[in-house]
Parts: sequence; structure tokens; C-alpha cells
Amino acid sequence: MTTPPSSNDPAEEPDASAGEPPAQQPWSWEPALGDPAPPPPPEPPPVESGAEMLARLRERGLISQEEYEERRGGGPSATPPLLPPAAPDSPPPPLQTALPPSWAPPPPPNTAPADGPQPSTPKWVPPPRERYPMEFEVEYPEHLSRWTTLIRGITVIPLLVLLPLFQYFAQFALMIGFTAVFWRRKYPGWLFSGLSGSFAYAARSHSYWLLLTDRFPSFSKEESPVSLNFDEPPSGHLSRWRVLLWKSILLIPHWIVLSFLGIAVVAVTVIAWFAILFTGRYPRGLFQFTVGVQRWYWRTMGYFASFNDRFPPYGLSAEDGPASNGATVANGIIGGLVAAGYAAIFVAAAAVGDNYVTADNLDYDRVVSGQQQPSHRFREDFGTEEVLLRLTRAVDPGESLAEIIRPAPGERMIVFQWTVVNGTGSGALVERDAARVKVEYTEDGDRKTSTFSAAVIGVNNVTAPANVSAFGTATVQAVFVVPEDAEVLELRFSGGFSGGGVKYVFD
Repeated sequence: MTTPPSSNDPAEEPDASAGEPPAQQPWSWEPALGDPAPPPPPEPPPVESGAEMLARLRERGLISQEEYEERRGGGPSATPPLLPPAAPDSPPPPLQTALPPSWAPPPPPNTAPADGPQPSTPKWVPPPRERYPMEFEVEYPEHLSRWTTLIRGITVIPLLVLLPLFQYFAQFALMIGFTAVFWRRKYPGWLFSGLSGSFAYAARSHSYWLLLTDRFPSFSKEESPVSLNFDEPPSGHLSRWRVLLWKSILLIPHWIVLSFLGIAVVAVTVIAWFAILFTGRYPRGLFQFTVGVQRWYWRTMGYFASFNDRFPPYGLSAEDGPASNGATVANGIIGGLVAAGYAAIFVAAAAVGDNYVTADNLDYDRVVSGQQQPSHRFREDFGTEEVLLRLTRAVDPGESLAEIIRPAPGERMIVFQWTVVNGTGSGALVERDAARVKVEYTEDGDRKTSTFSAAVIGVNNVTAPANVSAFGTATVQAVFVVPEDAEVLELRFSGGFSGGGVKYVFD
């Protein structure tokens, strides 16, 4: 390498005789103008073979002796060179150092340029819904018997005899369960097993009625394609204030919807009956609908029985979970309004039932002699059938007609007799207190007015309460014990039929 000229070097003195200064010598890294092109770069070093490269890596400690021998197993010629040969006109590639096989580069950071695609984020998946503590399923039959479907109305006759017995048991078990939950907040295990088993057998019977299966319902659930399973009731966590009354109010909207769905199920069953007769198969869509309605019904029954406190959803699917708190509150409001409406109707009906048709200006002596017999007709609501009530006579005193009753001294008996012709298709119940009489009498020198109920009422010589049969005729007698000097003012009779009854007013 050349160095810059020094001013103290005599050899570098300028020649005055030349008349021109000598040309400046360039630095070693500055090519002089007009000089030939720089020499070509040196030839790249020869590429070492794979065996040489492995030996060098072993010497540097980058690979172990075992790995070296394993890679050398095929001989020097079997190991390809680690670097491809360089092109003649290209610069030599940088030396690459082999790394251990276990080494892996770190993952790149999850970043992207502002103008490029943004990194993808995991998609949000909603949490799974809570499962309702009841399962109901019916296996779909690929083929159903046309013959057993045709005579299904006959084969269900034994079930019509057996199921009412299960119903009586279920009603008794429900009352025991309500009492146990109210006092202990838990459902007895033995009662749960019995009542849930009764529900399961009823579900198998209903499925057989609805043509969902050809297999006659068995007492063993393992032998049936119909399965109804309730989860075990939670121990000590059931709500006692929801028992019976509040749950009944909450379920009113469910029962209303299920009543309409039941009508649809009947229509679907008729369609499926014809489909099975012609094709031997139950249409799958109609099958799922019928199963879903039954699933909905058994959810409500399990909730009503206090197997759980999870309010049933409005849905036919098996994946539907418990209803939300908002739906429960809405059902409570709707059910309360409906219950209040029913209560108002019953109160109004009771008020109407207490209304009496008045028969005025009756002569008591003529009634006693049988010369005056007032008659009244009562027609049923929304119908043409009627009940005829006729006061035929009054026996005063009536000791001869009621020898089993002995009036005390200062008392007497009066017997009123009616003829009832029941022209309706339902019986008319005559209660024990169906007749009352209002009399005026003297007591301790003062005139008093009192009302006495009948001591005995007989319907065709049967002591009340007794029934006047449908489309039948009956003789009704009411025996009163009144003060001996009593004067009859009014007589009231209510026979259990529409219209309330009759009030007879005597002059």
C-alpha cells in the first residue's frame, strides 16, 4: 500500500527545469484517470466437500461426534455439499454455519404493517347453554307395521284401563311431593323413582297411541324405543314458595300453548295414520313435531311435580335449555292475569248462583192445601235443555211425614215438597243446605224474625246430598223445625241447577 507523498522527501521535489509540475500520484484506492480497468476479483475459494465441512463443524464443537459419525455413515461421497457451487461471475456466498437439529428460529412477532393485512384474532364462540334436567327421545322407526297401525284403536284398550290407575297414583304422589318440598326443601328419593317411572310409562303409552312406535308399552324402559329420564332432584335446594300455587300460575301460559299444540298433534296423527297405511313410514318432519310436543309437555310436568326449579322453555328441541329469568317473570305476569280473570268468572258465577227467581204473592194456606203450585223452568247456558221445578205442597204440621225427628216442646215441623224434572244431560246435585225458611215468631213477649235451615232434605227418600239423575224425575222433601207459633214468610230452594233457585214470598 502506497502512502501520501511527504514534503521532506527530496526525491519528491518538483523539477524546476521541466517547466510544469509533475502529475499528482493517486492514492492507492483512487484509480487514476485514463488507467486501465481494475483487475477482476480473485477467484472464489474452492468449495469444500461435505466431509470436510462436517469435520470442520466437529472441530468447532457445533456437532457431536455421534452426529458426525451418523452423517458420515454413507461415506464422503454420499454426503452432498452444504453449499452449491458459485457461479463464475458472482461473488462468493457468505459462509453458512450449520446449527443443531433441535434448534428452531423463534416465531415472528404477531405484527403487521399498518397498510397491510391485520393479524387474525380468534373467533368468539358463545358458551354452551345450560342443559334442561330432563331428556325425552323416541327412536325414529324406518318401517312401521300397516296392520298394527290399522287396528291401533283396539290395541290401546288395555291402556285405557291401566293408565287411570297410574293417574290416581300420580295425583297422590304429587300431593306427598308438594308437602315434602314445602317442609324439607327436598324431594324424597323413593317417591321420585316411583313418580318418574309412572311418567315414563305414560310417555311410552302416549307414543304408542300417537303411532310413533309399534312396540306395546312395557314396564321395562330398556325394551322400549321411548326414553324419558329426569335428573335427580337437588337435595335441599328446592324452593318451597313455588310449590303448587305459584308453579300452577307460572305454567298457565304453557298449558294454553300446549292445548293448541295438542290439537295440532291430533291432526298430525291422522295424517300419519294414512301415510303409514300407504307407505309404511311415519313422515320424519311430522314425527319430530309430535316428539317435540311430548318433550315440551313432560318438561312442564317435571317442573310442576317439583323435580326441579328450572322453568321450562318454549321449544320443541332437545337442545333447549331452561328459560331465562325474564321469561319466567313474563309468565308469572301473564299467568297471574289469567288466574285473576278465572277467579273473577267464578266469583261472578257464584254471585249469579246466589240469585233467586222470586215468586211473590203466594198464599201459604193454598200452598198447604195443594191448590197453588208455583212452577219454574231453568235453562242451561248455551243450550236448549231445561230443568222443571214445582212446589207441589207444604205439610204443616208435618210430624206424620218425618217420624224420625221429634220436635221439642214449643216446636213444630213443616215439610215442603217439590217435584224436579231434570231434562238435561247432567245430574243436578241437591246439597244438604239447599232449603231455608224465614219465619216470624214470639220469644219472651217480642216478635222476632229468624231463618232456619232444613233439618233433613231427602231426594227420592235418599238423604242429601243426593243427585237428581240426568233426564230423570225426583221428589225432594225439606223438613224444618220451627217455633210452634212461627209464621212462614219466605222459603228458598236451590237445587244445584242453573239459575240459582227460587225464593217464595208468602203474604
